[in-house]
Amino acid sequence: MEENELMDLAKNSYYRSMEHDEKKKNADLDNITQLEELVNFVNAIFEKNKINERITCEHIRFNAEFIGNIIKIEDKKLSQIIFDTYFPIANRESYYHYTSFEAFKSILESKKLRLYNLNKRFDCGEFYTFYDEHGMDGYSKGGVCLDTDFSEKVIMSKIYFMSLTSSGYNLGDNSLWHNFGDGGHGVRLEFKVTPKTLDFREVFYSTSKVENSLPMLKELLSEIKAKYHVPFIFTFSSKIGAYYIKGDFKNEDEFRFIIKTTADDYNASNVKSITVDEEKAIEYIEVGFLNDYANFELLTVQPGYNCTDDNIMEIKSIVDNSGLSATTLVKALESYF
Repeated sequence: MEENELMDLAKNSYYRSMEHDEKKKNADLDNITQLEELVNFVNAIFEKNKINERITCEHIRFNAEFIGNIIKIEDKKLSQIIFDTYFPIANRESYYHYTSFEAFKSILESKKLRLYNLNKRFDCGEFYTFYDEHGMDGYSKGGVCLDTDFSEKVIMSKIYFMSLTSSGYNLGDNSLWHNFGDGGHGVRLEFKVTPKTLDFREVFYSTSKVENSLPMLKELLSEIKAKYHVPFIFTFSSKIGAYYIKGDFKNEDEFRFIIKTTADDYNASNVKSITVDEEKAIEYIEVGFLNDYANFELLTVQPGYNCTDDNIMEIKSIVDNSGLSATTLVKALESYF
């Protein structure tokens, strides 16, 4: 590299550092003079959107490049309000998981559940749908901030999910069996799920960008930037992308159990993954029925409507030999008509 180029790089680095220091000094002053106004501004948006929760000066701050709660804020109440408003914590007595016959056998034999990362659903618009509809284009541009790579592929590769549903067998709708239960040749497992983190939630199905799918969040993003000329950035936003699904899939009535290996609120950094497709960065992890993040108690096993008598006998045998709770039942399909 030429000496002039090195000089230019050094100058640019120096000026960027000076500019950042100036912004940081201004932000520190804003935290003294304008923080209460900012809190009132955010709470007014909550009130407008009929949200009863409120934040205080402990939950948000001005930073050199943004406003939010990413750094120097221990209490993440602001993020929790956003999260809980649109993605309720799952609280049903049980949930269903449709799978193929072979996958069922593997699950029962290993006593393990497989969670794929979001890259498996990249082509379905996973994650992209959320940030695109809310103008958070930093994920598509990528880049490193606070030692974290925020490009979508990297974020998606660190979030692993298992899909469950509240829907049992419905005579008028075989789509879950068709799409996830091998066309009725598979098996439906019913679990009681006891989560140990806050990352087992109901999926939100979007309508369209125009209709403001998450109006309160959109207002926070747009109004804070308009008033203070810096973006609003908050923790948990990447997790929101894992629960925000296109409305085309609403019939799946999905609940998601996720494990984010870079989560700040629990330690999953040591979870080992297995690569399925290196080019697409698709990986999966396996967790036992009883694990550090949730307990899964198998309640019933439902053969698909296209299972043969021999299949059903084999299913019963697998369940009997699994060593799981004696209360686990294999329900005959006829009991659902």
